[in-house]
Amino acid sequence: MTAIKRLAAVYMLLVSVAVWGNWLGSQFYDPTLEGAAIDAWRILDPLMVVGMAMALIAALSRKLGHDSEIDGSVTREYLESNFTFYYSAAILLALLWNWFGFQWVDPPNDVPLVWTLIDITVPLVMASTGIRLLRED
Repeated sequence: MTAIKRLAAVYMLLVSVAVWGNWLGSQFYDPTLEGAAIDAWRILDPLMVVGMAMALIAALSRKLGHDSEIDGSVTREYLESNFTFYYSAAILLALLWNWFGFQWVDPPNDVPLVWTLIDITVPLVMASTGIRLLRED
């Protein structure tokens, strides 16, 4: 199980770096998102979905582990595990909705402002989850 956790952690960290790099870099090489940036996002979007699914599973495991030990008090661990789980679920749903609207709906109905939120916070969630998984081992 340790090797799977480590592999998932490295995957999430690499996807996080790629998303941030493309998000910032596309302002220089394709600011109108009409050429190469769209192709890069078509590759990165499914990778982000897989990474967020991994982060959600890790957050659920952390939440369930904490819930089984709870004594009724609100601790930092309680707040962190619950926030991470519920935010991961919400941002994964937003990612899926926008990705479906971008990839398969004609005409596209994705919302650019939601993409900005996704491209900023998905890498944060995946990177923090990846680092936590690496530290657990």
